[in-house]
Amino acid sequence: MKEFVGTRNDVLVLTCSGTGVMEASVSNLTSPGDKVLVLTAGKFGERWQGLARAFGCKVELLSVPYGGTFSLHEIQARLTPDVRAVFVQATESSTGARHDIKAIAKMVHAQDDTLLVVDAITGLGTTHLDVDGWGVDFIIGGSQESFDDASRPWLLCRERARVAAMETTSSPRYYFDLRKERKSAAKGESAYTPATSLFAAMGAALEFIRAMGKGDLTKGREELVNNAELCAEMTRAGALPWVSNSIRLLQRLHSPPSLRRTA
Repeated sequence: MKEFVGTRNDVLVLTCSGTGVMEASVSNLTSPGDKVLVLTAGKFGERWQGLARAFGCKVELLSVPYGGTFSLHEIQARLTPDVRAVFVQATESSTGARHDIKAIAKMVHAQDDTLLVVDAITGLGTTHLDVDGWGVDFIIGGSQESFDDASRPWLLCRERARVAAMETTSSPRYYFDLRKERKSAAKGESAYTPATSLFAAMGAALEFIRAMGKGDLTKGREELVNNAELCAEMTRAGALPWVSNSIRLLQRLHSPPSLRRTA
């Protein structure tokens, strides 16, 4: 998984939906009363908001309409020194919007004590993300998306100084206690009953991606992302004429009868 993600840091693999790992990142990195900045531009950004409030965080919300993305100036204005963590999507899959994670990471890490948590459940494997190079602290992926595998999300913990944040938080946690998962992962185990069939499926998916790179998993990942980018470009190219025709039709239907006859 480190090779696929492109990182030298810890990767934890959990059996749950992506929301479970989103919850784990909130409960393991924040304490009740902590101020967090939530960037929301769709359904899954709203999920960050709900999770942070469920664990007693004080939520500073930067919201933009569905389909939009964030002004970096607005983020900078909300990024005060007392912000414990910033929660954002790499790609908001409810709208198709992509956010500038590289620029956001640069701003966040100008403040030493603020963590950046990125939901890339639909981003890893479909979008070019330099996790280590950009300094993303915690990033969430899901094998059910780019891998075409059953639901099996994973979470990357960046570096020891950032991982230490899990030791100081006071939010309640038991099943999604990432401290337990790190200790078990170091022994090649999971903290609780492993989903062996899903591990096998993920192994098969990784071998398929490795074959895309002619034996090199890193190159295979690049090919996987390039394929996703090509499919996205083709979809947009095919959709634009349909959207334009639909707009013209709606304009005709809503125009005055005198204009409609001559249109």
